[in-house]
Amino acid sequence: MPLVLVRTPTYRRPDLLTRAMRCLQAQSHEEWICEVRDDCPDGSARAVVEELGDPRIRHVWNRPQKFMVRNLDDCFLRENPHGADFFFMLEDDNQVRPEFMARGCEIIRQEGVTICQLNQVIEHDSRTPKARIGDEGIFDGIFDERAHAPEELHLAMFGAVGLSNGAVFWSKDIRRELAIRVETIPTLEEYLRTRLVSEPVYISREKLAVWAENEQSTTRNAGLGKGWLRRELDLKASVTALQRAVWTGTPERLRKAFLDGGILRLPMDRRREALRKAGIRAPGVPGDPSPKATVKRLAVRHAGHEHPSVAAILAQTAGQGAR
Repeated sequence: MPLVLVRTPTYRRPDLLTRAMRCLQAQSHEEWICEVRDDCPDGSARAVVEELGDPRIRHVWNRPQKFMVRNLDDCFLRENPHGADFFFMLEDDNQVRPEFMARGCEIIRQEGVTICQLNQVIEHDSRTPKARIGDEGIFDGIFDERAHAPEELHLAMFGAVGLSNGAVFWSKDIRRELAIRVETIPTLEEYLRTRLVSEPVYISREKLAVWAENEQSTTRNAGLGKGWLRRELDLKASVTALQRAVWTGTPERLRKAFLDGGILRLPMDRRREALRKAGIRAPGVPGDPSPKATVKRLAVRHAGHEHPSVAAILAQTAGQGAR
């Protein structure tokens, strides 16, 4: 049975960490090791690991503290100290259903790919009395069930994000590791990780993972040092710069297919709106529909700062998607 290495970034959420580890213990695929990557300065997750008493669960204490983005990104490193065959990252507030690992291994072997994504449903109002798990998968309105070329995945940035951290399952044979290895900001890192993809990715629409929608209540963004408005402007400016580079590097035939409504399942209005916001002129893409939209776009253009991580990743992937 192949060995799966799971990496779990965590920060002072013992109840959620316990729930995540119970999901692993319930897997039908039993050959796995989990590194609990504890970003608490006190190493508080050790108590959870000791309480579980499962030798497959290992405590890794970050010293010094890495904070949210770096701790999460390290979970995508190519490093393989346990000689694992497959990998995935399970955040402490997320969940996977019992067949997640088994299906990930099976899909990669059967489809001849090194990366797949397994559909996620959303846990709404996580950590509140109203917490509930929805029925709709995050990939339902984006992808068909098949292998997607990297250029197709990149185009998902126009209306969605191509690679979802908690959905990705990959093989030791992956061509380019999915860790971005540069300092960046929350949310942007998923866009950057999408850009790193250089090989086909099989999308499974089976709903075998659960993503917690609780960003408003999380404390893992500590250390950002910027106010909300500044972060939002910088994020939008950075995503726009990345989108424009992706569009320029996309082969003409794929751009035309995307503009005609092909390749992905994204609704046409979402595609066009994303292109408009990125300032990309193309057939069927409207101009700014209102003075308010114009003001927003100008605010991002003149007050937002593109994060240096965008240029760093674009340099790494130069020539990708050439005509």
